[in-house]
Amino acid sequence: MIKEKENAKINLDKLPFKIDGSKIKELSKDIANDLSKVLSTMGSNVALSWCLSTIKKAKVFTIIYQANENSETIYKEEIAKKLTEYSYKTIASIIDEGIEKGFYITLDQKSDEIRDKKIKNIRLSKEVTNAFLNWNIDRISSLAKVIKKYK
Repeated sequence: MIKEKENAKINLDKLPFKIDGSKIKELSKDIANDLSKVLSTMGSNVALSWCLSTIKKAKVFTIIYQANENSETIYKEEIAKKLTEYSYKTIASIIDEGIEKGFYITLDQKSDEIRDKKIKNIRLSKEVTNAFLNWNIDRISSLAKVIKKYK
């Protein structure tokens, strides 16, 4: 049971609604149930499940996704530079496996500055992009129901 003193450590002021301290335990249960549903639905799409299956893969995915949505080019080298906690070999291996599975695709580079034709712009497949958007729409919808319950 969450005690009043422990409630003071919970950032309730960040919630988009006011909640009575006596309902925090119920909210906590609802959040856990919602998270459980969200995580279980992620596995319903093989591509998305693979892309988010480990922290490393999820970080690579996020960088590629953001570049894609911002219409920016992104290469293995740039991804490795952004994820300095992992080796280039690890990043390249994840990307190569994703390409092999068809979850990532490559495009010829656009820049005239890059002369090496082996360097490819990495993108998400439409399947992965759509699965990610649908999964997040489901997450938002599900969480909105929890919020509505307490508003």
